Amino acid sequence: MSPTLHRPARGTPQPASPALAPEGRAAALGARRRPVAFLMLPAVVLVLACLAAVAFGARSVAPGAALEALGAFFSGSGGAASADIDAAAVLSRVPRTLTAVLVGAALAVSGVALQGATRNPLGDAGLLGLTAGASLAVALGLGLGLSAGLAGVMVLSILGTLAAAVVVYTVAAAASRLGGGSGAATGGAPGPLSLVLAGAAVTAGCTAVTSALLILSPAVLERFRFWTVGSVARSSLEDAAWLAPVIALGLLMVFVAAPGLDALALGDELAHGLGSRPERLRLLLLGATVVLTAAATALAGPVGFVGLLVPHALRRFRPASTRVLVLGCALWGAVLVVAADLAGRLVIAPQEIHVGVTTVVIGVPVLLVLLRRKSVSL
Repeated sequence: MSPTLHRPARGTPQPASPALAPEGRAAALGARRRPVAFLMLPAVVLVLACLAAVAFGARSVAPGAALEALGAFFSGSGGAASADIDAAAVLSRVPRTLTAVLVGAALAVSGVALQGATRNPLGDAGLLGLTAGASLAVALGLGLGLSAGLAGVMVLSILGTLAAAVVVYTVAAAASRLGGGSGAATGGAPGPLSLVLAGAAVTAGCTAVTSALLILSPAVLERFRFWTVGSVARSSLEDAAWLAPVIALGLLMVFVAAPGLDALALGDELAHGLGSRPERLRLLLLGATVVLTAAATALAGPVGFVGLLVPHALRRFRPASTRVLVLGCALWGAVLVVAADLAGRLVIAPQEIHVGVTTVVIGVPVLLVLLRRKSVSL
C-alpha cells in the first residue's frame, strides 16, 4: 500500500524557507561581503604603507607634503616640485617603493603557486633554492662578460631559476625513492621534507659557487654586490615599468589556475575524477613560479620568506575562494616588502639595512611560530 502524501490546507501558514529567513539572508550577505572585506583591508594598508615609504627615511617629510609632491609629479609638473628638497626626497623614493610592491606581490603569489603545485607546505622560492639559482646564473653571466642590462639579467634569472628547479626536483625525487618515504607512496613524486632538504643543498651549493666567483673576480664583485643580498634601492622607474607586465602575466597565470588548486590538493587521482587535469595545471603553476621568481630576482635580488609567510598567514583566515587568497597574497606580500624596506631605512638611519635582511629577520620567528603551532606539517 503506497504511503499517503498529506498536503497542508490552503490556509495553513507555511514554514519559512531557510534561504529566505533573516538569518540565512544575513549569512548570505556576509558571505558576499567577506571577499570585499578580505581584500579591502590590505589595499588600504598598502596605500598607507606606500605613503609612509615615500615620506619617511633619512630625511622625513610630512605626509601632506609627500602627497603634494606626488600629485605634482603625476600631474606632469614634477620638474617644479622636484626643485624643493623635500619633494626631491619624496620623488627619489618612488622607484624603490614601486619595486617593493612588485617584488612583494610576485614572491607572495609565487609561494601560493609553488605550494599548490608541489603540495609542499614549505614551498618558497628562497627555501627551495630558486633565487639562489637565479643569483648564480647572473654571477656567471657577469663573469663571462654577458650583458648586464635588465633584459639580459631577466633571461639569466629565468635560466637559473629553471635549472635550480629541475635539480631540486630530481634530487628530491631520487632521495624519496631511495628512502622509501612519501615519494615511494606517490609514484616517485618527492615529499615535502625531501624538497626542503634538496632546496637547502642546492642553495648552499649555488651560494658557495657564487662566493667563489666573487672572490676570484673583483670586477664581478663590484657589479654583483647588489645581488648578494636582496635590495630595492637600485631599481629605477624604467626597470619597474619594464618588468611590471612580466609580473602581471605571472599573477594572471596563477589567478587563472587558482580554482584547480583545491582539486590538486586532493591528489592526482581525485583531481582527475573531478574533471581537472593535474599535469597541465602543475605545469602552468610551475611556469608562473619561474616567471614571478625570475622577475622579482631581476628587480631586487634574492628576497626570502615572503612566499612562505604570506600564504600561510592568510590561510588561517579561511578566504572565500582560492582566487581571493591569491589576490590577498599579492596585496599583503606588497605590504610586507614595503614595510620591510621602510623598517630597514629607519632602524639605523641614515644608513640602511637591505630588504633581503629585514624579511629574514621577520620571517624566521614567524616560521618558528608556525611550526610550533603545527600550522606547517611535514
